[in-house]
Amino acid sequence: MLNTSYVGRSLPTTEPVVITADSVSRFARALGLPGDAAVPPTYLVSLTMPAADPLIADPEFGLDWSRVLHRDQRFVYHRELRAGTEVALTPTVESIKTVAGNDLLTIHTEVADAEGLAAEVWTTLFVAGDPA
Repeated sequence: MLNTSYVGRSLPTTEPVVITADSVSRFARALGLPGDAAVPPTYLVSLTMPAADPLIADPEFGLDWSRVLHRDQRFVYHRELRAGTEVALTPTVESIKTVAGNDLLTIHTEVADAEGLAAEVWTTLFVAGDPA
C-alpha cells in the first residue's frame, strides 16, 4: 500500500531541461511519425516520468515498481512547446485511491518554461496490492 500522507506533496522542481530536436525526433520515430515532426502531444511523458523518480525511489512512499501498470495519461497544453525550449517540471502526488486492495496513484506534473506554465500532465498508475 502506498503512503497516503504523500497526497498533496510536491517534489522539488527539476533542473531546467532543454527539449532537443534529437530527443523529439527519436520520440516521433518511435511513434511511427517522421523524424522532423513537431513535438508530439505525448512527448512530455519522456520528461515527466523521470521527474517523478525521487518519489519512486523513496522507500517511505512504498511504491514497488514491479507491481505497476500504466492506467491513464492526460495532457493539457497552455501553449505549443518546440525544440529548443527549456522547461522545468514539478510533480505533485494528486491522489491515491485504494480499490479492492489495489492503489490508483495520480501524479500531476506542471511543466513551466520561461513564460510560466506551459503544460500539465496527469499520470495515473495502477499499483497491484500485496497478494499476501
